[in-house]
Amino acid sequence: MRKKTIVLLSSYLVAAVIALGFSMYRHQKDLAAYELFLNNSYQHSFNELVTAVNELDTALTKSIYATSPSMLNSVCTQIFGRSIAAQMYLAELPFSNYEVHETAAFLARVGDYAYALAIKTAGGDMPVDTDIENLKGLAEAASTLSSKLIELQSEVGHGTVTLAQMKTIESEMRRSSDKAQAMSIGESFQLIEAEFPETPTLIYDGPYSKHLEDKTPKLIENAAEISAEEARSIAAAFMGVEIDKTTHIGEREGKIPCFMISAETKCGEITVLVTKKGGAVLSAFGNYEGSEASIAPEDAVEIAKNFLNQHGFPNMKESYWTVYNNIALVNFAYVQDGVICYPDLVKVSVALDCGDVVGFEAMGYVTNHHERELPEVLISEEEARQVVSGQLEILAHELAVIPTDGENEVLCHEFKCISPEERHFIVYVDAISGEEEEILMLIEDESGTLTL
Repeated sequence: MRKKTIVLLSSYLVAAVIALGFSMYRHQKDLAAYELFLNNSYQHSFNELVTAVNELDTALTKSIYATSPSMLNSVCTQIFGRSIAAQMYLAELPFSNYEVHETAAFLARVGDYAYALAIKTAGGDMPVDTDIENLKGLAEAASTLSSKLIELQSEVGHGTVTLAQMKTIESEMRRSSDKAQAMSIGESFQLIEAEFPETPTLIYDGPYSKHLEDKTPKLIENAAEISAEEARSIAAAFMGVEIDKTTHIGEREGKIPCFMISAETKCGEITVLVTKKGGAVLSAFGNYEGSEASIAPEDAVEIAKNFLNQHGFPNMKESYWTVYNNIALVNFAYVQDGVICYPDLVKVSVALDCGDVVGFEAMGYVTNHHERELPEVLISEEEARQVVSGQLEILAHELAVIPTDGENEVLCHEFKCISPEERHFIVYVDAISGEEEEILMLIEDESGTLTL
């Protein structure tokens, strides 16, 4: 009887151990899943914080060179919105309640100050000199914070730093930080500072490339339908191959219905989208990976320009280019009567190892291109120059058509400028009203140019 009891107790003990082990396993598994969920949530919030602060930095820098109440009001609205977003994402991070009071206070004060200036400029008043100096100081502080966050983002991306370590890292950075310069906006603020290497390269995607959605494509608005066989012929001629090297692989619907044609080229398989109406080439893309460069980006610009001339895109002027994986992406805009029409945008990708065109995108051109009735210029270049901030040195001038947020277009004087800090800007002044219409900031490095 005693042996039977012992055996029974042993069985219960084994069962209990197994149950406990299974429970611990489930607990560990649930804990790991929860940690993964938290890490992904933190990762999203941190990336959004980096983006918001970077955009805040850009808007603050642009605000320094606004010379009209309407332009400064627009930029201050951007500043306020990005400061609110940055505060929200900062609050979602694990170190939001640990030793980041100065950063949180800085973001809040930037938003409050921008809101006050927005109200002031809404009434038609321009800021005084002290306001401009305050904006300069805020822009410098935001740039420091943005650089630090971008570097930390790079560390996280490479696995050098994990999001779980952020509390500890933030405390260490705080202890080694210096005081930021105090701003005369009522209270001083402090930024968390540290030494960081260069920020990651920014890839240019062309100014005015966002104003394309939900618009009736002007280039093919009244064109006739073509067949899939005709689309094959168009794609073959465009890519410089025989028609038997092309295949109709499908159709794409949407705002601009297209035939999808595969073309076998010496640079690999390239998919060409040909519009069903009018047979315009909308885009061409593949998976070509360039090897070591043998031609300069400037030569790639000429190759791209010749390609456009040969394929029915006359009067195109290059604006900016960038290099990625030894492929140069060159941006062009149409020129009518000496006026650059930026909505009519075309992008051409040229491999720097062989000089072949390996990519093409003409959404802007197909959507917007038409012969415009350009209005008479009422504001002279000299009068428009007076609108540009006196802090900027004007390097070049042209007339240009740019899109507005309301999907309209406006004829402007385009002034390419440089600041005392040797940053490049483009200022647009309405050629009819004389109002400051837009300010773009250029980020330039050995890989090309980015407009913000």
